[in-house]
Amino acid sequence: MLNSVLEYLLNSYKCYPDKAVVVDNSEIVTYKDFYTDVCKIASWISINLKTQKRPIVVLMKNSSKALKTFWGIALSKNIYVPIDSSVPKKRLDTIVSIVNPVAIIICDLHEYESCKPDIPVICYEVLLTEKYDEKVIDNRLSIIDTDPLYILFTSGSTGVPKGVVVSHKSVIDFTEEASETMDFSEKEIFLNQAPFYFDASVPDIFCTIRNGATLHIIDKSLYAFPIKLVDYIEKNRINAIFWVPSALILVANLKALGKRNLSSLKKIMFCGEVMPTKQLNMWRQAVPNAIYVNYYGPSEATYACSYYVVDREFKDEEVLPIGHAALNTDILLINEKGEQVIAPNEKGEIYIRGTGLALGYYNNPEKTRECFIQNPLQSSFPEILYKTGDLAHYDSDRNIIYDGRVDYQIKHLGYRIELGEIESNVISMKDVKQCACVYNEQKDIIVCFYSGDVEKKIIKELLKEKLPFYMIPKIVIQMKELPINSNGKIDRILLFQNT
Repeated sequence: MLNSVLEYLLNSYKCYPDKAVVVDNSEIVTYKDFYTDVCKIASWISINLKTQKRPIVVLMKNSSKALKTFWGIALSKNIYVPIDSSVPKKRLDTIVSIVNPVAIIICDLHEYESCKPDIPVICYEVLLTEKYDEKVIDNRLSIIDTDPLYILFTSGSTGVPKGVVVSHKSVIDFTEEASETMDFSEKEIFLNQAPFYFDASVPDIFCTIRNGATLHIIDKSLYAFPIKLVDYIEKNRINAIFWVPSALILVANLKALGKRNLSSLKKIMFCGEVMPTKQLNMWRQAVPNAIYVNYYGPSEATYACSYYVVDREFKDEEVLPIGHAALNTDILLINEKGEQVIAPNEKGEIYIRGTGLALGYYNNPEKTRECFIQNPLQSSFPEILYKTGDLAHYDSDRNIIYDGRVDYQIKHLGYRIELGEIESNVISMKDVKQCACVYNEQKDIIVCFYSGDVEKKIIKELLKEKLPFYMIPKIVIQMKELPINSNGKIDRILLFQNT
């Protein structure tokens, strides 16, 4: 039995010391060097910060340095909080205020000035100045699997981001399940696509280390040039990818497939949003010998709680199933009456139970109680379920089919977004009277409607200062007044018809 993910690193270091664990812009880092630096980082944190089970923010782009820092923080028995180094300062300050970290670790001391002067900002290179202490390394022995490992921030309906707290146990459960299902080994060569502050990166980080595999990290700008991207896959013999559908769609739509030999790709996995069957078929035609797996799950379920191995041909207009529950996980469909859905084609909301669930939201007990609830189907003993807000039904083969959202939360560009957070930021602007955002799934665009004496370009400019790029509306429409329905609420259906 594993008590922490750190056992993965120790085992792979012992088995494959001279093998590449990370290839980062042509820099090759071996398991031996990676492990040594992780131990140095853990030692520095333990000796100088003298804390345990406290958040430490990692403000870095995807890199081997960021990965070492994550694992070093974990080995010091603290909690890592990955944040994109390009995030708008206002949002960053909000997150820092929520977690109140003991430190912020960056690559360049000029990158960030803490909003709280008592929080030290530490350059990565400083962490490597400490000789590692064997006592620190033994920290892993006192970690238990329910201890928190990381905090990932997602969008919040009130305008305040939510910090999802995930334990070692939850990550272990997913990593073991994925490794078994996909038959991962030390021969895997992964290509990272998702940012480390996004849950879609979890399999890249942990499936790599668990299996003694290799992870390639490339500059995110390369994803804007599909031909260069497939060139990289071909040249480096990439054989496994965990990507969000948006990345797969981009490569397919820009006709990069079929122009290079991608026969090295054997395992193609995707999660985070709906994968259109049309683009999936393009991939299957170009790379016919690969296994394709559709994963489903929110950050609150670590990465995925269900999966579907594509085992037949699909028409372009068909919906791809999200399959069935992963190992050690249970998925319940519950209708509006509070009854469990059993029959095919009847819709219900997805509720998740199992050790893959997050511990809750950091410093947000109210939202935790709202989303992590007692099983409504039984009251005899405590049993926590996560209430996803996603609707689904069973098909005739008992596969789960995703149907959309209950509320205004959406999945866009692979990210789970609360439209309410965008609206809150627009409403807060001077001279804005009303605001409502809608999402056109077919066009994959967010449209912002507002009333007030503010120019549309100003709205966009101000939002870029407050929100990450994936939350910025594609279209901003100014109206004299927003339409109201019979209930006295903004008529979002009518607004949607104007998208």
